[in-house]
Amino acid sequence: MKKNKIIAALLVVAMMAALLAGCSAAASSTEATQTQTSYDRILERGYMTVGVDPTIENICFTDAGADEPTGFIPDLVNGFAEQLGVTVKWEILEWSAMLTAVNTGKVDFIAANMNMRLDREAEIDFSNPWLVDSARACVAKDSSYQSFEDLQAPGTKFGIAAGSVYESIIAEKFPQAEIVVLPLGTWQESLASGVIDCAYDDSIVFAGPMTENSNLRILPDIGDSYLYGFAFADGDSTVDVFNLYLTKLKAFGDYATMYQKWMGFEWVPVDGLAY
Repeated sequence: MKKNKIIAALLVVAMMAALLAGCSAAASSTEATQTQTSYDRILERGYMTVGVDPTIENICFTDAGADEPTGFIPDLVNGFAEQLGVTVKWEILEWSAMLTAVNTGKVDFIAANMNMRLDREAEIDFSNPWLVDSARACVAKDSSYQSFEDLQAPGTKFGIAAGSVYESIIAEKFPQAEIVVLPLGTWQESLASGVIDCAYDDSIVFAGPMTENSNLRILPDIGDSYLYGFAFADGDSTVDVFNLYLTKLKAFGDYATMYQKWMGFEWVPVDGLAY
């Protein structure tokens, strides 16, 4: 009788061990699925889906009649795709939808002039910086505004894009301002028509238009400086692959060539760093 009880106990232990092993295998399988990177998907499909905001001349824009964006950012992305032997599918996104799009897998990554803020880093993984820039204010050429101090006047209308980081920044630095959220790419028309008094954004947003629109003027003041990175899903190691590609571009001179082409002046790394 005692022998039968021992055998029964051993059978229970064996069954529990088998059950735990099965659970462990299932967990490992689930973990493997969850940790599959966009890099794996890109290679399997033969293309990368990239979220963009093609409204910035010279940086990322679409020529009349063209199907795909062109500019500094597309050159970076197309070079990355070429290195991997795949093609690019562009996904035009509103700024307010970008982080959700990359974290849900709608796009493999976001290629935009996205400020590398700490709160964004908590939601996604940034690449190494692809550009350093500063906030500037653009007004109509005949505007009475001459400085940031003038912009402190009550009721000054600041134009920004939906989802822009500058909404909170303007509220802090220009507390009496009126913030006007504009459809993407309409700030020049809004300045000309008086819908806004100034457009407040990254200086690269104004680089292209300033060379073509003689009715614009940049105020001399310079706001906070920022690092810009491409955005990848949280935990996606594809960012490491892109970082290696970006490092090679800068080390071998290709980045400097792109920079000169689209920015209009020579690239000088900030404080000796490869930014």
